[in-house]
Amino acid sequence: MKKRNLLLPFLLLFVIMISCDNEINSVEEENLKYSLVSPDNFRIANSENELNLKITEGRGKILDVSYIKTDKESVVALIKYFINGEEFTTALVSGIENFKFPFNAIIKFNRLSNDSSETNESDDVYISCVGSSCCAPGGSYDPGTRQFNFHCKCDENGNNSSCIMRVGSKAPEIKE
Repeated sequence: MKKRNLLLPFLLLFVIMISCDNEINSVEEENLKYSLVSPDNFRIANSENELNLKITEGRGKILDVSYIKTDKESVVALIKYFINGEEFTTALVSGIENFKFPFNAIIKFNRLSNDSSETNESDDVYISCVGSSCCAPGGSYDPGTRQFNFHCKCDENGNNSSCIMRVGSKAPEIKE
């Protein structure tokens, strides 16, 4: 009986600590101009600071995050950020197994994480476009094949002759 009485306060304290942490994240997220959770409930970061460290190594500012429709087990987040007076866009991709790039080159990535509700750095893929200042990543997702078709474009007409796509397992480095 005494052991139960001793466990009860610790259990209660644990529950209170968890709910306080969730409330702090909720208040912080309410103040953001963008969401850290995709429409399919896939979390890309626990906080604005964590996302900023992941994308800019703390040297810039996240301006906006938009999502491309995928399924509940994956996320494609287009992250706009500002570093050294320049604006960039990078696609943070997690949970996608098949990527299709221009010229029909398909690269297959194995799923490494068992948790399909948030990104895991070992599963993340970053896609960015360099060239003219208008180059940005984009694409579409086919849930039937679980394949994402990526492109780098300056506009909807397909003008991408000056764009170069970069794919990596970490956010692109910005030279100062």
